[in-house]
Amino acid sequence: MNETEALAWIHSMSRFPKHPGLARMRRLMALLGDPQKQLRCFHVAGTNGKGSTCAMLASCLRSAGYRTGLYISPFVVDFRERMQIDGNMIAPQELAMLAEQVRPAVDRLCAENDPPAEFEVVTAIAFCWYARQRCDYVVLEVGLGGRLDATNVIDAPVVSVICTIDYDHTAVLGDTLTKIAWEKCGILKEGGIAVFSPQTDEAEAAIRAAAEEKHVSLFRPDPSEFRVFAEDLSGSDVQLCGMRLRIPLIGRHQLINCATAVAALLAAKDTGVRISEEQIRQGIAAVRFPARLELLGDHPAVLLDGAHNPSGARALADAIRQHLNGKRCVAVMGMLRDKDYTHALAALVPCFDKILTLTPDSPRALPAEELAASARLLGGDAEAMETPSAAIAHAVGLAGKDGAVVVCGSLFLAASLRPLLQQL
Repeated sequence: MNETEALAWIHSMSRFPKHPGLARMRRLMALLGDPQKQLRCFHVAGTNGKGSTCAMLASCLRSAGYRTGLYISPFVVDFRERMQIDGNMIAPQELAMLAEQVRPAVDRLCAENDPPAEFEVVTAIAFCWYARQRCDYVVLEVGLGGRLDATNVIDAPVVSVICTIDYDHTAVLGDTLTKIAWEKCGILKEGGIAVFSPQTDEAEAAIRAAAEEKHVSLFRPDPSEFRVFAEDLSGSDVQLCGMRLRIPLIGRHQLINCATAVAALLAAKDTGVRISEEQIRQGIAAVRFPARLELLGDHPAVLLDGAHNPSGARALADAIRQHLNGKRCVAVMGMLRDKDYTHALAALVPCFDKILTLTPDSPRALPAEELAASARLLGGDAEAMETPSAAIAHAVGLAGKDGAVVVCGSLFLAASLRPLLQQL
């Protein structure tokens, strides 16, 4: 099996499991020798900010000299982004080899009429790789929810982390913040340590109740102690958690993500993690994360953001108002039909002089014409485009050298447009 064959096999799995629950994932891992039991993990759940928080945690642990695995989803350009060690993606040949190793166990479950879903297979491959490579720590991003997520077969993590909770996947996780928070808090383990981002009152109450029930030591950074010294399209100079830091990611929401990551590292010191303030400072300054308000051009300013739900859209809108005020702003936008695109549009439409819509490369995509019509209903000047290259060229022309182009709405769109944007 080569990489192409391995990916074809992985993608042949269903998106959702036939039967919900962790029993199948536990059975799969047992057939593989339970490699996840060899790992020490920072387990990260939440609606928004998981990816950035994970990237910051991993960067800081690397700066402290630890061999650090990073598991994230989804990827932006290359599937192998999902599995990294010390900033390097899994090698194609190693991915193929591990897929071959995992396949007999998957075939056995299929024969038992309990086939695993794609995310479960990918997670199993990742666990095998991190154990094989003897990682000191693994930063593990939850795929969906937490309680029943495939990553939740790990033993008690070093620290459980709950990032910002908002409405998303409501058909699966519930239609209130209390229900969603309860699902996310499924990653909390009895007697463990947890850090959570500042939340709405409803979400925080649910987190505190779950932590009390499981006798979890709970920590939360205090936004009233944050101080911003300077900020622009290259990032922010801030003080938080008692430290002066340079965050090279754009947007005020990244202060919350950074504070959550730093608080998790400080809490982890009680478990034996040895990391200094200077190593945290170096790790945060070195962090990179594609398609999260990523600056890819200057004249015009070109920003790429994969925000795909109302909360992410509001964070993007805040950043546009803060950093692009007075510029002619043109959006290149595409969204998925199963997301709350109406409320996301409501946050974003007022930010743009023109919106060019595309159909993302996904079977769940909202057609460009429908997205444009929805934007026009909200007062936007929107036009559907046929191809990404035409949309980008038109957007750059409309924005002019002193304007801004913002590509947003879906990570599927970000994946297809990022290589084109890097050529500008």
